[in-house]
Amino acid sequence: MQSVDLNLLEVLDALLQEGSVTRAAERLHLSPPAVSRSLTRLRRITGDPLLVRAGRTLVPTPAAEAMRGPAHEVLAAAQGLLSTRTTPTDAELERSLDAVLTVRTGTDAAEEFGPDLLAAITARAPAVRLRLVGEGDESATDLRDGTVDLDLGAPITGDDGLRHETLAHDVMVVVGRTDGAFARRVAGRDPTPTDLTTAGHVNASRRGVLRGPLDDALEALGEARTVVATAPGFSAACTLARSADLVCLAPERLTRRVRGAELRTWPCPVPLPAVNVGQTWHRRTDTDPVRRWLRDRVREVASPHEP
Repeated sequence: MQSVDLNLLEVLDALLQEGSVTRAAERLHLSPPAVSRSLTRLRRITGDPLLVRAGRTLVPTPAAEAMRGPAHEVLAAAQGLLSTRTTPTDAELERSLDAVLTVRTGTDAAEEFGPDLLAAITARAPAVRLRLVGEGDESATDLRDGTVDLDLGAPITGDDGLRHETLAHDVMVVVGRTDGAFARRVAGRDPTPTDLTTAGHVNASRRGVLRGPLDDALEALGEARTVVATAPGFSAACTLARSADLVCLAPERLTRRVRGAELRTWPCPVPLPAVNVGQTWHRRTDTDPVRRWLRDRVREVASPHEP
C-alpha cells in the first residue's frame, strides 16, 4: 500500500465514470498525458488493462465494470473522512450552492410535486438547477454512483445501501365526469361495487397492464369491471375518463389538480392498498450537506397538507 497514491483513486473513479482519458482529464483539471500516466500505473497495480480501445472509444473491462461502484463509494468516503467536519448551516449553504440536482420520479409525481419543489429550491438557492428525470428500471445503480441524487416515489428494494423515508399516504378515489353516466347513476349517494361494474374504466399503468388491484377486490366480491383503455399515468387516465365519459382510479391528492367543472371524485367502495409517496437515496449521501438540503426541500413539499 505504500506505493498506492490516493490521488490514483480519484483518477480511477474519473476514468470509470467518464470512459475517456480526455474527459477524465477535463473533470480533474489535469492534462491528458498526466491521466494517461496514472492509467498506466493503475494497470500495473491492478494487473488489469481497465480500459481497452474499441475503434475510437475506450471500453471498460469486466474487472473495471466491477470496480466502478466501489471506487466511487470509496472515493466519496475518503473525501468525507479527510474534509472538514464543520457542517454549513442552510443559509451558508444556500449562499454558495451552485449545482445541478437530479431527482428521478414518475410523471404524476413530477406534476404533483415538481412545481412546488422548483419554487422551494429557487426561492432559497437561485443558482441551483433542478433536473427531473423519468423513471426507468428504478435500480439502485444511479443512486449509488451519483447519477441520480434522489428518487421520489415508491420504495426501491433489493439494495441494503439505500435509505427510504415515507413522506405521505394517500387513498384511491373514483374519478369521472361531473355530468357523465356514472354521476347520474350514483346521484346523491356513494357508489357501490356493483356501480363500478356498470362503467367503462381507464386503468393507469405505465406498462399498459389491463388488470389492477381493483380487479382483485371486485373478484373477491364476485364482481368484474370492464377496462376500456389504459394510460401511462393517473393524470392521463383522468384525461381519457373525461373525454370518453369513463371512470378511473387515482390518488385523492393528485385529483385536487384535475377535479372541477368537468371532473369529480367519489369514495372507492372497495378497500385498496394505500398509495405511499417517499424519497429514496443512497446511504453514502446521508451526511452530504447538499443532498441533505435537497431531502429537506422534498420533505417540505411532499408532506401532507390540507386541500
